[in-house]
Amino acid sequence: MKRRTARQLVRLLSDIRHATHCSTLRAAATNRDMALASVERDEASRDSQSSDDTDTTREAPENKPARSGS
Repeated sequence: MKRRTARQLVRLLSDIRHATHCSTLRAAATNRDMALASVERDEASRDSQSSDDTDTTREAPENKPARSGS
């Protein structure tokens, strides 16, 4: 096994810490993206439900029988 100098070991440790920090940041960003996507999906489903309700409300008067003017 090759002997490493103190400088190489410090550099290796720094690289390991940096990689761990980066993977932690990536995991946090992924979790945040998934949470935002979930919220957006819920909002979209609520919007589509409310627009469906509005469409139903708009269609109701059209389905009523017409009154005669006399």
